[in-house]
Amino acid sequence: MITMLRLKNWKSHLDSEFDFSSGVNAFIGQMGSGKTSVMDAISFALYGTFPTHQSRKVGLDDLIMKKPQKKSQAQIELEFQMDGKKYYVKRVIEAKRGTTQAEIREDSRLLDVNAASVTREVERALQMDYDLFSRAVYSEQNSLDYFLRIPKGQRMNHIDRMLKVDRFEAVREDTIRLKNRIKQEMKGKMDAISNLEKEDLNGKIEKAKGEMNELVKDKEKIREEADRVKKERNELSERVAVFKEKEERLNELKSELKGIETGLKETEENLKQKENRLKGKSMESISREMMEMEKEMEKIRKDLERKKKELEMGREKIAGFNAEIKLILDSLNELEKIKGKCPVCDSDVTPEKRRDIIEKKKLREKELREKANAVASELEILSRDKDGLETSARNKEIEKEKIKTFLDDVKDVEELRKKERDYVRKKEILEKDKETVEKELAEVRMSELMERLQEKIAKESELVAKMSGIEERVRDKEEVLEDLNRRKQTLEDYKKGIKQDENIMEQLEEFTKALKITQDQLREEFLKTVNFIMNDVWGELYPYEDFEGIRLVIDGDYVLQLKEPGGWVSVEGFVSGGERSMACLALRIAFSMAFIPNLKWLILDEPTHNLDSNAIQQLATVLREKMNMFAEQVFLITHEERISEGVTGRLYRLERDKEANGPTRIASG
Repeated sequence: MITMLRLKNWKSHLDSEFDFSSGVNAFIGQMGSGKTSVMDAISFALYGTFPTHQSRKVGLDDLIMKKPQKKSQAQIELEFQMDGKKYYVKRVIEAKRGTTQAEIREDSRLLDVNAASVTREVERALQMDYDLFSRAVYSEQNSLDYFLRIPKGQRMNHIDRMLKVDRFEAVREDTIRLKNRIKQEMKGKMDAISNLEKEDLNGKIEKAKGEMNELVKDKEKIREEADRVKKERNELSERVAVFKEKEERLNELKSELKGIETGLKETEENLKQKENRLKGKSMESISREMMEMEKEMEKIRKDLERKKKELEMGREKIAGFNAEIKLILDSLNELEKIKGKCPVCDSDVTPEKRRDIIEKKKLREKELREKANAVASELEILSRDKDGLETSARNKEIEKEKIKTFLDDVKDVEELRKKERDYVRKKEILEKDKETVEKELAEVRMSELMERLQEKIAKESELVAKMSGIEERVRDKEEVLEDLNRRKQTLEDYKKGIKQDENIMEQLEEFTKALKITQDQLREEFLKTVNFIMNDVWGELYPYEDFEGIRLVIDGDYVLQLKEPGGWVSVEGFVSGGERSMACLALRIAFSMAFIPNLKWLILDEPTHNLDSNAIQQLATVLREKMNMFAEQVFLITHEERISEGVTGRLYRLERDKEANGPTRIASG
């Protein structure tokens, strides 16, 4: 049940909100007051479209309010209840952008926000798509008789689509196409079988096997011979390798021997030089010379130290003399400055006394200078002695180094003699090894050995080439045999395939018959249901006795008929416009209950078209007293005030000042 609808800037509705209840909900107003816009909004909220938009008569921009004020967007909000759940749907249209917002909620829980996904969620909740909604629920203005307006010959296809029976027809057509394709494939297989059976595949297979077996035997013989030749070739290769190794060893021995001889010669020359320099000196005599030299050097070191100390003492004496002389000179200078009294003792200093003191001091200065000169003469002698000792010490050090060189030469001579003995011993060993290898090489006829090896290599290559040629022929035979076996298997597969195809054809034939039977049964059950409902509805709707029954029959196509005392007549061309409208209303209610029994919604836009006063009164009575038997909720759009007597739910009167381009106004509700 739809419980609420709110429109903002939707066509002539500036901001209209409607609450709905079960029963008959009606919108009454003059043409152009915005009644049909409400029903279009319900369809658009649910499915994102409505009949005139679906047929491209109206674009999305046409749905946005243009008068009295031009708006940039329109908004629809719808609430409905289904199977104990409450749903909320919202869609927003923007000028030149189409639907820019969409959402659906289930019990306040957001399900989706994509426009197409919102439509799918609505279809899932209502278990009904737009096509079924527009044919079985929503009867747009002046389209109550849409079924009769379908050209004859197309109604069955139309109803089949609503029943989804067209899917059976599509499957049946696909099945027929499949059968035809299988027939074509069977013909191709049978032609292939005929051609393959003419080839004598079994005989060709046996012949190919025999030829391949002979080739395999020849290949095995050649392989055995090739293995023998290979073994002989390996033995010869090993002998050649050994010969080459000995040649390399001989060259190595010659090179080593040459190196030994060179080293021995150098050692002998060095030894001769060392011995000549020693001139027969032994280690003992050189050691004694070294000891004597060290004693002499020690004595020189001691004398040198003594001389250095005496020099130091003499220099200290001269320094003492010079210091005292300086003091005397300083005091003489002071005496020259004294006039009268002594500045130290304050006694009188007479000229005689000054002369006496000066003479004494000068005598002392002379005495000190003589002593200093005497000591300086001694130091000069000591310095010469020290220099002589230092020269002797350096000379002794040079002589000592020479003696040490002799000691090193003695040690070198011993090392060189040992090295000479080692060279001689190695030379003897290498000469012996060289003689042995030369003897072994002389025993081998290398040219003959190489000739035999080349013969074996050539023979082995020849056998490998023969074996490779046989292998190539074997592969060719294997490919031929594989192709023959494959063709034989193909022949067997084709034969099996023919049997399988025949079984499939039989099953498809049965399936096609079952589809046709199911189609017919579904149409038959549909007719029973629709006719049962229509007769109930007709008895309540039709206020006269001219026609006592109504039915939908198949006569080449679906035909809607009314029953009069003389029999059944077609609604098309044989009844009045009012009776035709009543019959179409009954058919519409029957379609709604037959196709969507769980929904029980019905939208009727101007259903009183072509009805007389009595029929209108009867329709109002049915709506008021009987409609709850056929539908839970009905939306009725009409300009007929008398039909308001049939309203059992909410009644909305819509008004609009069209001359002033005013918006729709809810006058009462």
